[in-house]
Amino acid sequence: MRSRSYFYCGWATTLNIILNGLTLGKYLWLEGRVTGGFFHNWAHRFRYKPQQYDLPSTEQGIIDFIRRSSSVRLFGAGHSFNSGVESDYALISLDNYTGIIPGSEDKEKMQLTVRAGTRMRDVIQLLLDRGWAFKALPSHNAQSIGGILATDVHGTGKDWGWVSEMVVSLKVIDGKGDVYVVKPEDELFRAAIGGIGAVVIITEVTVQARERFNMLQICEMADLQWVEDHLEEIIQENDHMSLYIFPFTNRVQINKWNHTDKPQSLLGPLREWINISADALVSAWLGNLMAYSGTLNKLSPIVYWFKQMTTLVLESAEAYSRTIYHLHQEQEFTVPYEEAVPMCKLFLKTFEDMYLANPKHNLPYALLEVRFTPAGHELALIGPGRDTRRCWIDLICNDSHGFEKYYAVAEDMIRKIKARPHLGKFCERLDKKHLHDIYGKHFERFLELRDEHDPDRKFINPFTRRLFGD
Repeated sequence: MRSRSYFYCGWATTLNIILNGLTLGKYLWLEGRVTGGFFHNWAHRFRYKPQQYDLPSTEQGIIDFIRRSSSVRLFGAGHSFNSGVESDYALISLDNYTGIIPGSEDKEKMQLTVRAGTRMRDVIQLLLDRGWAFKALPSHNAQSIGGILATDVHGTGKDWGWVSEMVVSLKVIDGKGDVYVVKPEDELFRAAIGGIGAVVIITEVTVQARERFNMLQICEMADLQWVEDHLEEIIQENDHMSLYIFPFTNRVQINKWNHTDKPQSLLGPLREWINISADALVSAWLGNLMAYSGTLNKLSPIVYWFKQMTTLVLESAEAYSRTIYHLHQEQEFTVPYEEAVPMCKLFLKTFEDMYLANPKHNLPYALLEVRFTPAGHELALIGPGRDTRRCWIDLICNDSHGFEKYYAVAEDMIRKIKARPHLGKFCERLDKKHLHDIYGKHFERFLELRDEHDPDRKFINPFTRRLFGD
């Protein structure tokens, strides 16, 4: 089992890089799609054959399919790490519902409306063609813009957190087939953002852009204790920053992004592609080799001393958002900012203790990605970053033998400390009680809106039943 999953993780990552490179970024093998009537998510973990399947190209086609279906789920890029896109009965793909809504461009306001199935990489290009850009972005560009908003995907920084903050309005369709245009001040907007398609589904997005700009991207290694002592200082000195924390070593990677007037680096996109591809290959092949051979604890302190600093000036979208090639799993949650350091240490130590208990048979390669968002976000009723300043801890494991063991323990810890889960990531044990405990009256209002807009439970599946009840 370990050998088979080791080679699958390595070859899947390698194939993904090769095919994407050969097609100049046009094709990803690791992407959710329906083939031969069977749906699989991006990591090929969730696979099933829906009883009915449709690829509507018009709004009316989506409405008609919802009205005639007893139960339906919708997907864009299928990039979730859980079973939220599995359907009891019918499945809608938005692969044919992409591109600009004709006549929607407002050059003076720098606004544009796109269909929800449009991949972020394509939305980015549409803006660049006009000399525009997003103010900031999350880290992966293969997701659909509708999927990003339905899971309230975030970035990281002292002043900015979410893609939803750059949305002027949404067009949504509820379980009765009724259409609404909603704005950030509307409750139905807040139920759509982060609502994983349980109240309404997002079909169109009007985005607010700004003039395109460059970013100085620096990735450097530092001592863990130094980062702990200077964390607030690092956050305040940079427009955006994140951390990679590795097990069995005191080395931490600090990722910084800052606005700059400097010209773009020579061959910057190519150099960034090489850096990202190299990291993915090292994680998939060398990382798992160390993990499964029982030497992760011995070799990690040595390996990470060889990791070098990189500095590039890139187009903002290329710095913020890239294609992620690595076959991996993610389990992400937020804790109050004040608890960031102790919580990171707790989950890191949990992994290390579990690994040392049985180093040759236990866990794959893993790391922690740590990001930060400011207070004041209220655009999602049940968003893990709402209200208070938050630290996001993402437990990243190679998608290979043993990752479920660590995630099961971590999910019990998430429940115990009342952390807020990211519902687009691995989430197999949390339930309605946990969401009520952490969101209270906001969760109750979310359920009331669900009763109003999906009274016949058109949008349910086993995942939403566990989280929202029925």
